[in-house]
Amino acid sequence: MDRETLKVFVEAAAAEATSKIAAAEDAYAFFDAHFRPEGRWRFGEVYLGALHLDGVQFFHAVAPEIEGLDHSDLEDANGVKLVRELLEATAAGGGYVEYRWPNPEVEGDEDTGSPKVSYGVPVTIGNLELSFGAGIYPPVAAADVLNRGNLQQFVERVAEALSAHASDQESAYTFLDANFRSEGEWRHGEVYVFLLSEEGVNFFQAPDRDWEGTDTSGILDLNGVRLFDGILAAALGGGGFTEYLWDNPEIEGDEETGSPKLAYVVPVIIGDTPMILGSGVYPEPPVP
Repeated sequence: MDRETLKVFVEAAAAEATSKIAAAEDAYAFFDAHFRPEGRWRFGEVYLGALHLDGVQFFHAVAPEIEGLDHSDLEDANGVKLVRELLEATAAGGGYVEYRWPNPEVEGDEDTGSPKVSYGVPVTIGNLELSFGAGIYPPVAAADVLNRGNLQQFVERVAEALSAHASDQESAYTFLDANFRSEGEWRHGEVYVFLLSEEGVNFFQAPDRDWEGTDTSGILDLNGVRLFDGILAAALGGGGFTEYLWDNPEIEGDEETGSPKLAYVVPVIIGDTPMILGSGVYPEPPVP
């Protein structure tokens, strides 16, 4: 599930194909027999595909119904011409393409997609020239959080990182303070990490140290709803979402009404102390 392993996987599959297919007319049958079934060359959302160099789909391991269709103008949610870029990478001898695409395993990313990276290489079998490749959904960073599913992935990834670096509260704070305050992998704009006690005391707040050490259990959102009630219930349930209204710094004029905000929290154990780790996102983009 990383870029280098993806490259090795695609190159190994390409070598398998070119070494074992005798003629162009045998290519599709070989792909169909070896690359479509779950197993060595397909696992979940990691699968192989092949395009003619004009963008027409020659083979697709999970969606045979799109074979024969011209995808040369296919775009992601941000307008990235992913097939054209993949063909350009192939023409250069092989390369990566980054884009967003709906992940069947992620809730709520149908419109925004989830971050995906594909790697393609040129394959020639007789007179058949193809762009041959596969893609993965890489680990989600703060900048990738645009929907519910990506938010959940991000928080669960933070929990894993924190567990690996925190044996007690002191080491947890040191790790968070050093890695989660600045813009980068773990913080992007209004997507940041917070850590609370089960009593509602703020232990770590990435953008604002002044919150740390304060009791947040009685804070109300702009509808008069106690924020911590939803956070605690979601955490005690093993992890979940909570929704509320909050002032979005990127939206002018919502100071009184607030904007819809979505948080995802999970229970964590820091040393011997149960705590609540979370992050939030404003799911509705600001109106220009």
